[in-house]
Parts: sequence; structure tokens; C-alpha cells
Amino acid sequence: MRAELNRASLEDEFKVSDDVSKKVRFTHSSGSSKNSRIRFLPYSASKNTIDDFHSVIGNFSRYISQKKYESFDKEAFLNNIKNKVESTKKYQLEKIINEMFFDDNGQLVLSHPVFFNFLSKGGSNESKVANFLGSVLSTKKVQLAVKEVYEKKPDNVLLALLFDSLPKLKDQIEINEDYYCMFPEIRQCFEEDFLFLLEREDLLIIHFSQFVTFYYFFYVTQFIVKVDKMFEFNEEGILPIYFNVDWESRSSTRDSYKMGWKMISSKIPKLFAHINCLVMLNHINNEKYENLTYKRFIDLVFEMNEEEKKDLQHQILQLNRDYQSYLGDVDWSRKNNVPFISGEQEIFTSVRELQHSIAYQFQTTGRKKPSTMYYEGYEELAKNYYLKRSGSLGYTLNLTQQDIVFLTKLCIKKNQKISLNVLFKELEKRGVFFDRDSKKQVTLLYSRLNLLEKKSDSGDAQYVKYIL
Repeated sequence: MRAELNRASLEDEFKVSDDVSKKVRFTHSSGSSKNSRIRFLPYSASKNTIDDFHSVIGNFSRYISQKKYESFDKEAFLNNIKNKVESTKKYQLEKIINEMFFDDNGQLVLSHPVFFNFLSKGGSNESKVANFLGSVLSTKKVQLAVKEVYEKKPDNVLLALLFDSLPKLKDQIEINEDYYCMFPEIRQCFEEDFLFLLEREDLLIIHFSQFVTFYYFFYVTQFIVKVDKMFEFNEEGILPIYFNVDWESRSSTRDSYKMGWKMISSKIPKLFAHINCLVMLNHINNEKYENLTYKRFIDLVFEMNEEEKKDLQHQILQLNRDYQSYLGDVDWSRKNNVPFISGEQEIFTSVRELQHSIAYQFQTTGRKKPSTMYYEGYEELAKNYYLKRSGSLGYTLNLTQQDIVFLTKLCIKKNQKISLNVLFKELEKRGVFFDRDSKKQVTLLYSRLNLLEKKSDSGDAQYVKYIL
């Protein structure tokens, strides 16, 4: 199978200048603009932090319910309610509604799933993250189920009055699913869990934000770890990421440290280089794949004969040489070659060399700051929700009791009980791995909460009961 690097489209996307007098003739890609050949993550080489995560939730809710944003006008909403009521004491009704359904900041209390659609829009980062999550996680089945739940009128008379008085949002007919979903298994798991929450309105209202936050962290963490392996990893499935539980002690010898945040934090500085390398690879025209990942590139190469491999390898080597010539502010003589991997085909080594060139120039020039800013949104997410300072160990991945109870609900769903071993497998399916010590602490938690049914000390003979 012949494949050819489309240099014209690549140079157009990366804005390669023909002016050889310029020291820098190449502009790196964030892989997030709509003009990019492929979009992986919602980040740019500038500010990626989120000012209000509630706005992400609001935008995500509107994405999956296919509605357009409209600024919520509290006064118009209250007037609409009063117009639907025949009473001489409407001022008392307004006082009751203000006390029951609005918080101290005048924001609508989330008392029905459709209320999520009236959360604020926020800025561009909040919109980008929400659209990204909608693209890579949402399915048609989820959207249909959301529509049904959002349109269901509540039984409570007062809440029904509010429901009928909400402004009617316009339909968002066309939704561009333009981020590439690298993990269909995560999307499938999200669908299963979200459909369960949609059947339990009380759980959905309480946990919607926590649920979306968790899957956001789960997906991006898996992306970071998987792309860092490049061609070393040729299997599908979730990679092990180990967490601690909030109340346990930690040590540097445990898997929860070595294969937790310490591992992730060593990989994120190379994330922007991987994004640029992958975007370049996606300018390879071929008949097999519209979108290329490192894994798909392996599959593509395996269908080539030796001549075709050699030809594509030469194109990638030439791209690397040209790339270095485009960046005249880099001392390329100090760059080392990539580590040798026994038995690796030369074409894969050429891609690793290209990625190494990209990473090297980020590390040694003023472009280091943009490459750092690229992942600051993810780092902020981790620090806000899933990291804990652990003395000399620095940050470690952390789950609170509330996190564990919620994830346990998702794993058990409608079952009366499941075995402890099956439960841990279900957690791993959701990207949560525990080492032996953490498993012991989680088991003790279930026992303290009176959720553990113990027939013997064997994991297969211990069952975790349904959580109300």
C-alpha cells in the first residue's frame, strides 16, 4: 500500500515561509484549530485554564441536548412564572421561589436535569473543552436519552411551574464532531454510565459535574500516557494509572507513586511535541485511514512492501531535515539521537527522530513556554480534583471517599451486589487502578459503610452491595 506525505498541505497548515532570510520559518500547530488536519485535544499554546467549570458543564449539557446558549434572565423568568399563576399574593410566591430555587449569587439551583442548560457560557476555553468532551464522549444514544429526560415534566407542582416557565432554547441542528476519538472503549463506558445516571434523576443532578470532570481527566490522562509510548505499545485497552485513597499513607516504593502522577508528570512536557508530530503524520495520504495515530501508523506500515516503506521513510527523514532548517534559532549540533530499540523498523525510528527534533527545540528555545502552556489546562484540572500534596513525594493521584462511593455506584449500577474482584476490574475499566495497599483501604471503607458482604477472605467471596 503506497502512502505519500503531502508536503503542500503540511506546509500550509504549519505556515512554512518561503523567505529564507527569516530565522524562524515554521509555526507549530496546537492541533485544535478547525483548520487542522486532525484535532486531538482542546488546548492551544496560550492560556488554557478554566475560570468557571460550571460553564463547561453548561456548554456540555447544551451540546448533548443539542441546544443553543441563551443568557438566563432571572427577572423575565420570574415574571413568566407569575403570569402563569392566578393569585393576589404573587409577591409571596416570588419570595418562596427565590429562597428555594436560587442560591445566594442569584443562580438557578439545579433541581431538574434541564436546568443544566441554563448555566453560563463562560469564555472560549470553557466552550472548547465542552465541545471536545461532546465530540469524543457523546453518542446518538446518549443524545436521545438526554432529550427524553430533559423534556420530562416533574411531578412536583412548584417545580413543574418553574419547568413550564423556562425560556425555550433554540435547537442546535448541526453539531460538528470534529475531535478525533482515540478511545472508543472510553466512549462506550461513558455511554453505559451516563445512561444509568439518566435513569436516576436524583443521582444525575447531584453527580453530573463530578461525572463529566472524571471522564475529562480519564480521557486526557490515557491520551497522554498512550501517545508517549509511540510505537512501543501496540495494543488496545486502558493503560494502568494508579491512585491513592485520601486517608492512606504514601511511599515512593509503591505502584501508586511510581505509576501515578510521577509517571504522568514526566510525560506531559512532551505532549505538545507529540501533538505536532501526529498532526504532521496526518498529512500522509493513504487509502487505509482518514486519520492517523501512532497505532494506526503501525498498521499502515505493516501493509506496505519494503519499497513502499523505504520510500515513506525517506520522505519522513527529509521532513525532519527540512524542519530543522526552518528553525534557525536552534543549535541542532547538541541534539542527541533517539535511543536505539532493538528490532525496530527504520521507518518507526525516523518518526521517533522527528518527534525528538520537535521536543528538543521546545526544550531549548523561547518556545518552551508555549509548550508548557499547552498542558496547563490539564495540569490545573488534575490539581483541582485529583491531586494531593504528599510531603517529599510531591503530588500524588488521589481519590476521596466521595469519589470512591460515586465510582462504586457507576460500577454496580442496578445490580444488588457484585464481587469485590469484579468491582476492582470495573474500576480499572474506568482508568482507576489500585495497588495492594490501596485495595485494602478501599475494602475497609466498604466494610465501614456496611456495604461488604463477606463469605471468606477471598476477593471472589466478598461482595459489595448496592449503594443507595
